[in-house]
Amino acid sequence: MKTDTFKPWAQSLVEFFYPLVEASLFNPEGKLIEIMNPFSSLKEDQESALEVLKKSGAYHTALASGNQVKQMVHANGNDGFLRLRYDTSKLHHLKDQLELLLQAPSQHNSSAHVNEWQMSVDQLVAQYLKAHHITMPVATLKQKRELIALLYGKKLFEFKESSAYIAAKIEVSRATIYNYLKTISSFQQVQVHQVDAFTDKKFGGNPAGVVLDAEALDETWMRKITRELNLSETAFVLPSKKVDFRLRYFTPTGHEINFCGHSTVGALFVLARENRLPAGTYAVETLSGVLKMQIMGSENIWVTYEPPQANLCPSTISHEVIARIAGIDRALIDQGIPVMYDATSKTLFVTLESLDALKQLQCDFKALTALSKEHDLIVLCCLTKETFNTQSHIHMRCFAPLVGINEDPFTGSVLGGLTLYADRFHLLPPKTTKFKVEQGHFLDRPGLVDVEFSKLKGVYHTKVLAQAVHCFSTEINLT
Repeated sequence: MKTDTFKPWAQSLVEFFYPLVEASLFNPEGKLIEIMNPFSSLKEDQESALEVLKKSGAYHTALASGNQVKQMVHANGNDGFLRLRYDTSKLHHLKDQLELLLQAPSQHNSSAHVNEWQMSVDQLVAQYLKAHHITMPVATLKQKRELIALLYGKKLFEFKESSAYIAAKIEVSRATIYNYLKTISSFQQVQVHQVDAFTDKKFGGNPAGVVLDAEALDETWMRKITRELNLSETAFVLPSKKVDFRLRYFTPTGHEINFCGHSTVGALFVLARENRLPAGTYAVETLSGVLKMQIMGSENIWVTYEPPQANLCPSTISHEVIARIAGIDRALIDQGIPVMYDATSKTLFVTLESLDALKQLQCDFKALTALSKEHDLIVLCCLTKETFNTQSHIHMRCFAPLVGINEDPFTGSVLGGLTLYADRFHLLPPKTTKFKVEQGHFLDRPGLVDVEFSKLKGVYHTKVLAQAVHCFSTEINLT
């Protein structure tokens, strides 16, 4: 097998066993050509002496980075070397499987094919148990059913005797496997909804994805569905062990975020519209903690939520830096109001002089991404007291390129911090405890939200009131 023939096999092995296996290609003189899934960035760990490459068999070694690995070298005359290393802290007995998979397709016999699917089963089961921090003896029936669904989706029940092998592997009866496979189609299809939140008109506000009954989906599926919908966020509704239900939020870039306002509105709206929840108050589990939410009405549905408690503090980022990144003259920024940072929503607030100043914003998204990484920042919120709607109090534009959202049509997650900011720096009329925020006009997706707040011993309690419009629903087949 020549070195250039090694490459596709090496790639297949790395992908199949990722992240447990490293593969490196060397020329006949022992010079490193390519390394796939490197265990270490240190030069001494990546290179290898020619005499070492000429050794046969597998042997343990320690990398300079500290990893304990087992190394295997495959040579083919004067055509070069393929070095495989696997981390023994993660997997102890991989030699036979690796050598089997390195055989050319013509050398595979029927027993090899059986071994391949068995290895696939073993690998997927091990990954599932590790991800859920459990062992098979303590796995619940629900978790075992999720495993069956996972293996079914990988087409691992198509091999002879696979049902018996899997039943023994996950410690259930073959009858359980058979009965569950009859109903497993429900795990292979999900219904998704698209909802425009913070508006009462279609194609306004911020579009959100919503997936109900997401209990059977793992994070990989949630990320794939979110990427397929390609909306700024998608909310997944799951049961909760401690409160009424749970919400998880993902962006198309694969980021799971702590809280998202518009997909929260979308999720509660769909739950009410589909008659899954009656009007009432609910405690909802999120990564930001348990939040109070409410559904009002059955025909004309309104949703309220209390955003996570804001933590507003002065920022070290100057007006000059903001002006440069935003692509505007510094004079367009209100110099009398400092740049403030909400550590909860990781939002930077800056006030501009007018709507025209907001219109002139031309953000350097690459620079803003770099700034976001440096200062633990997700959203840059630029706002002004000048508004399109005479009944509104604040117009804002929000940018979040770090999580794949260059500009957000309407950003509900910042409203807790915005409330503190607007009240503290007198952007609202005196003694006001209710105000309206608008956003999205510069993206031709105008949205509007009502905010109410109170202060008790210096602590702000904020409630957001919003509407939504259902755009469409569809089903996605996962297999």
